[in-house]
Amino acid sequence: MVPKKAPELFYDESRFCGGCGHGIFNRILAEVLEEMDIVSDTIICSDIGCNHQFQFWMNVDAIVPPHGKMGAAITAMKRVRPDKNIMTIAGDGGAYAIGIGETTSAALRNENVVMFVMNNTLFGMTGGQLAPTTMIDQKVASAPLGRTVEDNGQNTDVFKLMGDMDIAYLARTSVTSPANIMKTKKAVRKAIEKHQAGKGFCLVEVLVPCPTNWHMTPAKSMEYIDEVVSKVYELGEKIDR
Repeated sequence: MVPKKAPELFYDESRFCGGCGHGIFNRILAEVLEEMDIVSDTIICSDIGCNHQFQFWMNVDAIVPPHGKMGAAITAMKRVRPDKNIMTIAGDGGAYAIGIGETTSAALRNENVVMFVMNNTLFGMTGGQLAPTTMIDQKVASAPLGRTVEDNGQNTDVFKLMGDMDIAYLARTSVTSPANIMKTKKAVRKAIEKHQAGKGFCLVEVLVPCPTNWHMTPAKSMEYIDEVVSKVYELGEKIDR
């Protein structure tokens, strides 16, 4: 079998930790942008965090707002440049913690933008601290005994948060297998197509592994998503209008 060539968008090596799911998603997005032939008409808003690395090895126009302010930034970007495909690659911490107001407000207004949120259930770049998506009983750097409702509150599930909103698309996928990677690619393309048709707000959350902060091998991290994380955060399309 001839290996599939890397997208031409990639001009350098990945800077992510070994086994990190962010790199897999960036490959998926780059393939979709090239297949749709929209690279030159796309601007990606980059949140501060692990996902921020894409702009150092992916040849696409990017804007970097303050941490967590992607919802506000992409709203402004689309209103100023309605002719462009406007999207963001965000982390679950940035999108649902410091950025929850901006993310939710963009959804409530049904802004015609696309958010791709990488959910690895913690803050990755700063050492694996508790994030809104950290699961009950999950142990992280800032909650070594595990998350509890009493001390930390319930974990944030975007399906519950936005499931009844009047938005164009809300889906959750993973990257744990070739089949799931293809489902993620399909969801990415669908979100962009809805965006191009002016349907409104689209959010695709992707369950990605963080072997470094989960203290697991890459293979075990994938198993952990399938056996644990995806049982808490169900996969599928929640809204498809």
